[in-house]
Amino acid sequence: MMDTESPVVTRDELIRNPEIQRPHVVILGAGASVAACPQGDKNGRHLPTMENLVEIIGLSPLLAKYSITNVHENFEALYSSLYSDRSRSGLTRKIETAVHDYFSSLELPVHPTIYDHLLLSLRKKDAIFTFNWDPFLLDAYARNRRFGLPEIFFLHGNVRTAYCPSHPTRCGTQWLHCPECRTRLVPTKLLYPVKNKSYASDEFIASVWDAAKWFLEHAFTLTIFGYGAPASDTQAVDLMKDAWNRVGQKLIERVEIIDIKSPATLYDTWKPFISHHHYDCRSCFYQSFIAKYPRRSSEAIFAPSVHGRVAEDFPIPRRFSFDELYAWLKPIAQSETEKSVHENDGEKRLK
Repeated sequence: MMDTESPVVTRDELIRNPEIQRPHVVILGAGASVAACPQGDKNGRHLPTMENLVEIIGLSPLLAKYSITNVHENFEALYSSLYSDRSRSGLTRKIETAVHDYFSSLELPVHPTIYDHLLLSLRKKDAIFTFNWDPFLLDAYARNRRFGLPEIFFLHGNVRTAYCPSHPTRCGTQWLHCPECRTRLVPTKLLYPVKNKSYASDEFIASVWDAAKWFLEHAFTLTIFGYGAPASDTQAVDLMKDAWNRVGQKLIERVEIIDIKSPATLYDTWKPFISHHHYDCRSCFYQSFIAKYPRRSSEAIFAPSVHGRVAEDFPIPRRFSFDELYAWLKPIAQSETEKSVHENDGEKRLK
């Protein structure tokens, strides 16, 4: 229980009382990966968006061979128009190979990035769903796995992810085997920007969307980071909206949007997800509840809504090395373990 004498919920109170067990769900788009590596990856390669993908990946010479001149067109629109023309199937396969190869080549910088901070600032109960093909989230997960991290899911597939066809929920990297049947995991497909992506037609993608529906239905907090809900993703947005709103009107649940667009534009885009004006727009990840209250974001939102007390922030250190970060986070994570052990002991006594 939190103390009631002070009008402020202190850092120590938040750390000692990880009381919200409903998940904090994060949706990632390309803007999140760009923010994580603004100077490019470990080798200076930049993360493309749909607006500059043709230029960054270097598709112009390939398109020129096929007399495609609208190379500055948004990649979603360009690819979708080519995909709908069966005579262009050879070209679309070459484009897919080039895209896959480029994204596969990307590597995280050796220092902590926003993705490291994001993962370390959430708990096992939480979940991150990404539309991105790049390997940054999975690679950040791999190098921080000593901590209790949130589950991660790839809504459009991923260049570094593989799964078991017999057990679609069992996934990992391409060189691993299924823990259920020991079958070598197979690479996931990438869902390219066409209007009808048929989420149910691929068993791995279908299992990921089933997880998304469950987590969104049960979420206490929803953060949308760098995802613009493009026109080619209307089916995805509708699926998420239906799951988020399935339990009816939200009373204290909150939506947080991290994006460089104007608050008015973001509200217009995401208003079907917003109830009682319980939303916040941030232009930077480090202004978010996740970064200001690492591993206690939902508790910080819960405090003023229910306890009537503002939470004292304790932002994740942006300039720390990995060893310094782990040392700083250790007591926060330790409180979660102690709380879990205490609750389990109480349940045993009740039985």
